Amino acid sequence: MKNYILTLLIGITLIGCSNDNETEPVQSSCDFINFKYYNGTEDFLGVMSNEYILIAIDTTYNESEIQNFITTIDVIDQNYNYTIQTSGQYKFKEIPLKLNTSKDCEEITQIISDLNQNTIISYVHFTMDSDDCNNLIWEPIGNLCINSYGSSFFVKVFDANNLTDLNQMIIETNTEMVEQNQFMEKWFELRATKESNGDGLAMANFFYESELFEHSEAGISKYPVE
Repeated sequence: MKNYILTLLIGITLIGCSNDNETEPVQSSCDFINFKYYNGTEDFLGVMSNEYILIAIDTTYNESEIQNFITTIDVIDQNYNYTIQTSGQYKFKEIPLKLNTSKDCEEITQIISDLNQNTIISYVHFTMDSDDCNNLIWEPIGNLCINSYGSSFFVKVFDANNLTDLNQMIIETNTEMVEQNQFMEKWFELRATKESNGDGLAMANFFYESELFEHSEAGISKYPVE
């Protein structure tokens, strides 16, 4: 019996020593989503761009503050002539930025995670390659464009008088209510933040997949980069 206990103790000790010396495997991940839901089906959004990302900064920051911050991002092509874009009453300024080298999905996922640690950053999103560089009325807006999405997404409830599921999902996903559409009372604009369970596209898809809502869709935008 003593020999058995001694053997067991030696075995446990050796296992412990072996684990201490082992290197933890690096966990790589790719968070890119290439579709949104439209009329109940998956609508393909395009191939991930390996060259560009989209950052967004609250409109309370001025252009000088934004420019100074961008100079600190070492993965960005500092010679790239970016444009700081604003849109109506939208809360954020959006800036498509070119990476200093082509990156794969795992690398961009990590870049997004790292940049989101900065207070000035409201969100960082993947972008998609696009062959179309025209606006909604077919006017050219550049020589090369990418597509991406914002933090807002739009949810249509089954019953505007019963928002129990909507309010519960907002709590569970750490998203925010922006407003109810004043003309279409079943539609609500929601917003994903850095504290949410995913970005605007991920949350739009998640709300639809819950089957608690009639529709849920992210807004896709086009950005000229050349």
